[in-house]
Amino acid sequence: MLWEYIKEKMDRYPNSALSEGEVIYAYREVSAFAERLAAQLTGSCYGVLCRSELSGALAVLSCIAAGVPFVPLCHRYGRRHCENIFQTIRPEYILTDEGGKLRAAELEDSTYCAPKGERPAAILCTSGTTGAPKGVMLSEKNLCTNVSDICRYFAIGPGDRILISRSLYHCAVLTGEFLTALCQGAHIHFFSEGFHPGKLLQRIEEEEITTLCGTPTMLGALARFGRQTVAARELRTLAVSGECMDAIRAGTIRRAFPAARIYHVYGLTEASPRVTFLPPEQFARQGSYVGYPLHSLQLRVVDKKGRAVFPGETGELCVRGDSVMMGYYNDPAATDAVLRGGWLHTGDLAAMDRNGLVKIRGRKDDLIIRGGMNIYPAEIERCLAADPRVREVMAYGIPDPVSGERIGLRIAGDFSGRDEVLRMCRQWLLPYQIPAVVELMEALPKNGVGKLLRTGKYREDTENA
Repeated sequence: MLWEYIKEKMDRYPNSALSEGEVIYAYREVSAFAERLAAQLTGSCYGVLCRSELSGALAVLSCIAAGVPFVPLCHRYGRRHCENIFQTIRPEYILTDEGGKLRAAELEDSTYCAPKGERPAAILCTSGTTGAPKGVMLSEKNLCTNVSDICRYFAIGPGDRILISRSLYHCAVLTGEFLTALCQGAHIHFFSEGFHPGKLLQRIEEEEITTLCGTPTMLGALARFGRQTVAARELRTLAVSGECMDAIRAGTIRRAFPAARIYHVYGLTEASPRVTFLPPEQFARQGSYVGYPLHSLQLRVVDKKGRAVFPGETGELCVRGDSVMMGYYNDPAATDAVLRGGWLHTGDLAAMDRNGLVKIRGRKDDLIIRGGMNIYPAEIERCLAADPRVREVMAYGIPDPVSGERIGLRIAGDFSGRDEVLRMCRQWLLPYQIPAVVELMEALPKNGVGKLLRTGKYREDTENA
């Protein structure tokens, strides 16, 4: 189903291309390559670990053409990340470009256990940098449905050139960027060098890129680097996802890329991943909202007992539809915890109005409960981001035997010290939101794609720093 769907779309645009550096493949060449390699893939599950994102894309398409499950991995996150995923899924083979040529290599000690019933098209891991990741099993129908839904609203085509700067390890990149762009005939240019704002802007200008997707942190960094550049003026389409976005950052991005249609979108791997989108015409006035449900999906917001809350009230966002995952690989208990009564319980706190417009408030597990008060880190961050001295900010909870939790704050900006940060906090925040611990930093920790690492970890040596 999935390969037939993708190939039929690609055949409409035989002269569109995939490229990285000086290497270019027309769609017709990509299709032929994938089918040739697919004929050689006889295993039950393949890991995909390539230095070149273009090679990784060819490997993924070959697995799709062969109808065998693939597990994307990412060199950028280091050896431990890859080992954690291998230990969890244990695929039989790996597709790699080590040595300069894409090839399959057999892995020792493989114990991949094919799930009963329908075979997954892909197993994408939700983490892997620390601890044991969860493998999200997505079916061909899941991916087909989500790509089709995204194509209904994401207005790009053969005249567009999209730069993919993040790894296909991320479902938002695999589905929302790569497969969607492929099905709409856009020229796809890969950038495998990690998060380097200056280099990205240079490549955008050199390759005449019209379309870019990224997190608010990544696009905010590009906005600071790219004021008045040709790249900023020429981008026609942006999609923003991956983090809660406040009105301040939305306004910064809007001003930095004046010619662009900007979509604010939301999703999670368990939903293949896209769930909502905000139309570009609403971004200027409602940029902190993540928009409306995709065509095939139903949403509801529930309280702790699973009862629907009133419009505008905060609760857990739940999703139902054909793009919701099959389950977690080899983990029925974790599957049952989030798939209940036909609904995917996302773990995200949200509010939805009568028209279906959704605003994400934060994660349930990020919620800070202080003296019985529910405190949303995203609200603290949103308030402080309004101060022009603030470059980056993250709030988190610290266990406390008296109040339940105290508030910690990591912040980067133009401050002389912690006292100045606290004075600013008293200016912008309510009394119960004032942090007990302040970490003043040059820059906040980020992962390989420029997304803030929300560890929420309290380190004893920071309290009195």
